[in-house]
Amino acid sequence: MHNKSNLWRLLALLTSTAAACFAQTAISSSYTQDFNSLGTALPDGWNVWLSSTATSNGTPFAWDPTPVANNATATAGSYFRNLPGAGQTWSLGNVAGADRALGWRAGSASSRDGSITFTLQNTLDANFDSLSFQLFTPNNSGTNGYFSLEYQLGTGTAFTPLNGVTYISDLAQNPLSVTTVAFTAETLSPLNNNPGPVTLRLNNLGTTGTSWNTVALDNFSYTTTSVPEPTVSALLAGGLALGITGFRRRRRSG
Repeated sequence: MHNKSNLWRLLALLTSTAAACFAQTAISSSYTQDFNSLGTALPDGWNVWLSSTATSNGTPFAWDPTPVANNATATAGSYFRNLPGAGQTWSLGNVAGADRALGWRAGSASSRDGSITFTLQNTLDANFDSLSFQLFTPNNSGTNGYFSLEYQLGTGTAFTPLNGVTYISDLAQNPLSVTTVAFTAETLSPLNNNPGPVTLRLNNLGTTGTSWNTVALDNFSYTTTSVPEPTVSALLAGGLALGITGFRRRRRSG
């Protein structure tokens, strides 16, 4: 059983190496990302893309760390942007504040069809207990935008909606309306104990030029529980069986 576990780890390493063309990060027991370091770079594991497809992240987008106002025009260099965070006192022209969020305002077909992703190298020996994040619309085009959270196991496989959760952009930002999206352990179970990369994706479901709303992501977090090694599980099971057998024998002899 232990050799089998080592084989899974080797496969995970090979898969991770093959997929190293984009940022990944290691699984942990708990993780929190408030995006307040966006002025330096995207956090580890986070990526932004143009022209995403059902099975591909798409074309990497060059991150610009410059803080951008809530209503800043979409340009080729600022489709994905460093915005004031979910705790801001909202105004259209607000740029300032230490609280930041990962923003996205499409201005072309390729940027509309893009995505925000978070990729773990693997989830071996880990089961998800919870996952949550906040979404808000700091600027809108006057029509609703629809975004879904999806996952991909490995690379080149289809992205799958995670429990069918869809975020609909808010058309009346003043005051700022923040939506918290939370998932249970049962919903997250497909992500558990995978030997290859696991990618979560915020995907724009728009198919027309009307889906130019700004959406911002903030305060992402998850927790996991460690899965015991197969050898440990076997020892525990064996010890329990021996204990029960010994107890029965003592009862018979008594």
